[in-house]
Amino acid sequence: MTGYTLYWKAGSGSMVVEAALRMIGVAFDRVEIRHSGELQTPKFLALNPAAKVPVLVCASGPVLAESAAILLALDDLFPETRLLPPHGTPARAAAVQWLIFMAGNIYPAALRYYYPARHIARGSGEAEAAIRQQAAIDMDRDFARFATAVRGPFLLGPTMTIADVYAAMLADWHEPARELPEIAAMVSHVLENPAVSGAWRNHGFGA
Repeated sequence: MTGYTLYWKAGSGSMVVEAALRMIGVAFDRVEIRHSGELQTPKFLALNPAAKVPVLVCASGPVLAESAAILLALDDLFPETRLLPPHGTPARAAAVQWLIFMAGNIYPAALRYYYPARHIARGSGEAEAAIRQQAAIDMDRDFARFATAVRGPFLLGPTMTIADVYAAMLADWHEPARELPEIAAMVSHVLENPAVSGAWRNHGFGA
């Protein structure tokens, strides 16, 4: 036992949390969730009543859920690793702003696109197609907004932060995003980081 345990599912938002843990260099255990039924077990629901991954059980005691929240907590726990710029700096404010923008806009749109039936009380093929169409439009718009903020090659310039890894993860779910030059270059540079590329492969991204 390492004191840190990541509950994860292949292809999910837990990729960015694993990447962060690898970037920090802390040892951690991985518990893979292979099917949705495992999220509904009493053991898992005791960790996260929302029945979602990722979940990170920390050595210091807290159980953390929601990928962006976990990243912010890890940055507070390990400030020396610089997942994000230092507190009180304009660079940090910008990185956190875009991290929350992606978590609050692009990530939910991706879920609507891939799981439209979850977002309608009484499903029909036509209704689900409309949800997917609007979700794709929303992602196109929000990725375009994000791309205008990318200084190159990363969001804040020459130094990668965990916000870049988060953006690369979301772009892997939406091909039109990867066609934007700013985002294509950012993803390419993000994957040059061994910690990120290891988590990327473990989660089956880029397939």
